[in-house]
Amino acid sequence: MLPLLVGLLVAGGPLLNGSWDLWAQSALMLAVTIGFALWLCGRLAVGYLPLPSLRTLRWVGVLAALAGVSAYAAPLSAYAVPSGHVWVAALWIFGVIAALSKDDRSGVDQAVRAAGWVMVLLAFYQYFRYGIDRPYASLLNQNCFAGAILMLLPLAAQKQDWALAGGLLVCLWWSHSVGAWLGLAAALVVVRRTGAAGFWAGCAAGFICLVAIYGKLQSPEVLHRWQWWLSAARMAWERPWFGFGPGTFAYVLPAYQEPGRGLTSLFAHQHFLETAAELGLPFMSIWTFGILRCLKRGSPHKRFAALAVLVQSLWDYSLSIPGNLWLFSYCAASTVPESSRAVNVPARWKLPACLLVLGVAGVACRFLWLRWDADLLRARAVEEARAGAPAERVMALLERSRQVSEHPETTRLAAEVELRLAQSDPRPERLLLSAAEHLQSSVRLDPYRASTWRALEGVYAQLGRPDLAREARLAGAATCPGLRLP
Repeated sequence: MLPLLVGLLVAGGPLLNGSWDLWAQSALMLAVTIGFALWLCGRLAVGYLPLPSLRTLRWVGVLAALAGVSAYAAPLSAYAVPSGHVWVAALWIFGVIAALSKDDRSGVDQAVRAAGWVMVLLAFYQYFRYGIDRPYASLLNQNCFAGAILMLLPLAAQKQDWALAGGLLVCLWWSHSVGAWLGLAAALVVVRRTGAAGFWAGCAAGFICLVAIYGKLQSPEVLHRWQWWLSAARMAWERPWFGFGPGTFAYVLPAYQEPGRGLTSLFAHQHFLETAAELGLPFMSIWTFGILRCLKRGSPHKRFAALAVLVQSLWDYSLSIPGNLWLFSYCAASTVPESSRAVNVPARWKLPACLLVLGVAGVACRFLWLRWDADLLRARAVEEARAGAPAERVMALLERSRQVSEHPETTRLAAEVELRLAQSDPRPERLLLSAAEHLQSSVRLDPYRASTWRALEGVYAQLGRPDLAREARLAGAATCPGLRLP
């Protein structure tokens, strides 16, 4: 069962749009949580539980604890907690890989290889059927697909599936990703198992990529990246220990951009800076140290894959996509040898241990389900509002979503509905007060959104409270540069 669960994440994750959407993340992690709990119970019932090495266990435990603190203590925990789960799933792969035998890992490799074929065929279909010059297959965009290719290509070479390798190279050419080609070149140079021909081919490809990058130094593409990198560095400097929470870069970015620049981005386009900004310098340092140790041993093909995508991540955001992060974790973790450590479970502890595992798994599954359910209710409310449904029905869906799990977007949408109703109400004070309460809740959960602060200021102005309007503007100015007073 364990190889099936690992394969579900690392092969299924990239196929579901990189598991970018919350529903895909939740579905996969629910399946893995339930399956892993059943596997643990089975091992406990037998009385023999394999364990990773003590060093790996400590590394995974420390990083999981840091990620948990970062997510739950973040100023944007509504966004950080789901992304924290993605990191925990990635660390889980490192924790369980030692329990996989050589045959088990070969089975996971076959699943990843099958996923690679699906993506290649889908990319060719997009290119020839729909005329998409830069097909992205099942990933978020072309650069993310290029990152997945870098990890799939060595596996195809290891299995001597030259048809798949050729298709992946064609897709990599279509992606036009200079960062991916540079990653491929760096891996060819560093991993000496490729031989002299591979080494010199890597040097030549790397030189061409560097020339291409040099030619873009004054382009908006490079200048914008430079701004995002500086913003990420400032975020890490301001909250060095635990960062702003995993997955929050895009929401905090406006606070570190000059007003009117409009350089919005979902990612920092630099994985190490983004990790430091979101999870803190200790997490980034410990994670990087562990990854580098993994890359010093093990299969040259998996080392090649992990190294290539790491180099690409100095420029692109492939590892910010859950599916790619899980696949990378498998490539890096595969260098960990099968562990001989295990614990023998006494008969008297088998039942209590199984009950404990099932209880913890039940709590985790309920938590994952509730956030998914809240997101579904919020999406239904948006669809109902666009379809012209009565405001009462939309508000009922939003209230149900808020009761399940608080989210800044839920309370903001509720305020927008109430403000629309207030425009046609002869006595709008009650609706305006309720909208103000919802907006206050929204800025408490996400203080970095300037438009919410402006809406709150406007509501207080309509209520005839210029003092509260000014307080809202001053409070918003503390986190949103666009609201700062002269």
